[in-house]
Amino acid sequence: MSFTPNINSPRYYRLYSQIQSTAYNTVNNGTGTWTNTGVKLLRVDEGSFTANRSAPYTRFPVLTGSRSEVAGVRGRKNGPAWSIRGMPICPSGAAGTAPDMDSIFANIFGATATLVASTSAAYSFSDTAISPLSLFFFNHPNPSTMTSAYYWGAFIRQFQINFNANFLTIDVDGFFGWGATSTTFSSTDLGGAGQLTTFPAEPVSPTTLGTPIAGFGTGYTMTIASQDISLKTRVLSITGETGWVPIQDVYGSPYPIAAVGDTRRMAIALGALDDDSSALNTLKTDTEQNTAVYVASVVAGATAGSIMTATLNNIQLNTFNLTDQGAVVAFDLPTSYAHATSAGAVDDMTLVFT
Repeated sequence: MSFTPNINSPRYYRLYSQIQSTAYNTVNNGTGTWTNTGVKLLRVDEGSFTANRSAPYTRFPVLTGSRSEVAGVRGRKNGPAWSIRGMPICPSGAAGTAPDMDSIFANIFGATATLVASTSAAYSFSDTAISPLSLFFFNHPNPSTMTSAYYWGAFIRQFQINFNANFLTIDVDGFFGWGATSTTFSSTDLGGAGQLTTFPAEPVSPTTLGTPIAGFGTGYTMTIASQDISLKTRVLSITGETGWVPIQDVYGSPYPIAAVGDTRRMAIALGALDDDSSALNTLKTDTEQNTAVYVASVVAGATAGSIMTATLNNIQLNTFNLTDQGAVVAFDLPTSYAHATSAGAVDDMTLVFT
């Protein structure tokens, strides 16, 4: 039995990501039809993906003889924003093969994974590459009356990798250039449509690689300043500000037209059980140093092909705090920033799947 109108549900949607290969404001296409080569299905849950376009009208508060205003004109299409919350990090399951979410990490680091056959897929920062994304939010199975959407020129501004929950997950927040919907595509101009002349069709029978990494487990390690505190750590996150900034105020377009890279910042924060162990006491002492820098290494996963290692270099440790948490006292290391190992280097953080 069917009803009219149909009620929409996020369970009917699939979210895809693709690296744009030609220009910031151009979805990959051939003569206006989307080219879906390299597009990947992202594994997200309901309530995790949001994308908000904004096209406010500019007020026109001229004197009219009354206190009521006359209508304004459409302003710039500035400030479109998107986010994903709690996306499981799923390696490919085969060492040396990039994960399905390669595009997400490429957008953060500025380059796709460097692959070593049967060994590793490694991400490190690049200041010479740029990897804007197109995001596709398809209703599946989609009756023609249900609305699907896509968004071009997407960049991640901030991210957070979350450890010690049920799954290893990542949160991302960013901006995009603009987007279009299937319902209103015919009234969207070519610039807003990312140079597409037909609304994209969902890929047929998408496949996925690998499975999620559990958020904790035997063989997982947390080492900072040469101290292994794996069996003390309870709260752990790695955060990043990518530095990507949209250019959205040029004379010849109402849409953002490019993105540029400003300063990036990577950081780690953790909470641990407080005790009188040598490892933790040494770490406490290290947080009081004024000139020293340290390395942090976090390893998650224990199965070949599904292990992630994050390394942060030249960390200036913030001063620790002790907090009363009822049955235990917690050692808290506030947000502590990583840095390049030398002027001109880009090795503040690496991420490797093995």
